[in-house]
Amino acid sequence: MRILIYFILVSVLVFSSCERKNKPLGKNNMPVAENITPKIEEKTVPDTANPIKEVEEKLVANNNKLPNPHHYFVIIGSFRNPDNAKKYQEQILKNGFNSEILKNEAGLYRVSVMATNETREAMKEIRRIRSVFPEYYDTWLLIQKK
Repeated sequence: MRILIYFILVSVLVFSSCERKNKPLGKNNMPVAENITPKIEEKTVPDTANPIKEVEEKLVANNNKLPNPHHYFVIIGSFRNPDNAKKYQEQILKNGFNSEILKNEAGLYRVSVMATNETREAMKEIRRIRSVFPEYYDTWLLIQKK
């Protein structure tokens, strides 16, 4: 008799300690799946499919204006004709980019959307532009020679 009482007591404890949820039922009295949002962990992964191009070149005066003294420039467009660079500058302004036109020794006009002395800051901006504006996937880094 004692064994039966212990067995009943243990059974009651085991079944009462189990968590029981009343899940909503859908068609055919089948439980409806709960909306579970998975936890997503963000990681910075190098973009090996589209690496950031880096070009080192000397900048010269453009329309008698001395080159910007910063060392790193985020380049969003490059043109041989200065009028095309100005048109492009107006076009990207619609996307919120403030820009300046730089000129190199070879006579190319570079449309820059950022000038900085911090390489990390420039790289971060290039990645941001590429992710927010896929049409500018070829944005690159100009390093000014001294």
